[in-house]
Amino acid sequence: MRADRLLGILLELDRRKKVTAPELAKAFEVNVRTIYRDFDDLTPFFPIVAESGPEGGFTLMPGYKLPNIAFLSRKDVMALHLMGSVAGQKLGLIPGKNFKGAYLKLYAHLNKMYSEEAHKLSDLIIIDVEPWNTPTKVPQVLASLENALKNDLVITFEYEKKGGETAEKQEVAPYGLCFRSGFWYLIGFSHKRKDYRLFRTDRISKLVPTTEKFQRDPKFNLERFWNEKLPRQYLEKGFPVKILFDKSVANDIKSKKWGAGETKMLPDGRLELSFKTFDLRGLASFVLSFGAKAELLEPVSLRERVKRGLQEAIERY
Repeated sequence: MRADRLLGILLELDRRKKVTAPELAKAFEVNVRTIYRDFDDLTPFFPIVAESGPEGGFTLMPGYKLPNIAFLSRKDVMALHLMGSVAGQKLGLIPGKNFKGAYLKLYAHLNKMYSEEAHKLSDLIIIDVEPWNTPTKVPQVLASLENALKNDLVITFEYEKKGGETAEKQEVAPYGLCFRSGFWYLIGFSHKRKDYRLFRTDRISKLVPTTEKFQRDPKFNLERFWNEKLPRQYLEKGFPVKILFDKSVANDIKSKKWGAGETKMLPDGRLELSFKTFDLRGLASFVLSFGAKAELLEPVSLRERVKRGLQEAIERY
């Protein structure tokens, strides 16, 4: 709705020093002309400054802050609740009592009708993003990582390799945390590799935040790294994987997102999935979880290892 977009533009202006019409058009999925019309309607009521030229854009007049916006719609309340139930309770970032306390404060400031709806919603909807057999792993180092991230502190730790070996001590400038498929990942600038690296936090041990502060690269964008650069790295590097799925699970596999991976439907209804990975140990477990409904075609070396493992299991039973 247009009213939501106008409010969103104001909040972006309040949050950032400068925004451009093309940036806002992309964010709100409209054309640039629509954004310019929105600014025509906003400028009579808010002190918005337009700067022309290559470095131009829109800003709020220096020193001006938007007044507190106390109104929340039903959808706003629902979005906050559902987001909080996942990020707060399921992923381990916020203790349950803090989560509930924050929502009690929020409900107290809502319109009575919305407050009652919000309480009812919290009793009727539960969001659990994890499969039954894979509990969320909340690593012990998460609290220390949060502190280092907040204070821009360099950290040192030991990192367990996929084969169970202990790697050399790592020294990393932490840039962010991301959660996916039951695991928390640290994105940080490795002093050893001189580049940004991904670390699965349950493999981190002996983590020590140093007293050394680091200067964040202003060009680094965590969301862009996770959603764009990282999939490209997996496409360019890693072990090529090819899995053949039975037609009974083909549609389910095809409907899921596989990053830079590709799916191909075969004439007989089976589905071929191709991608690259660095985690061969996890790959073997993933394929075996489908039983006879999935066959690992590549890499051949891992296929042989899976075959030997199945033979040993048959002999044991």
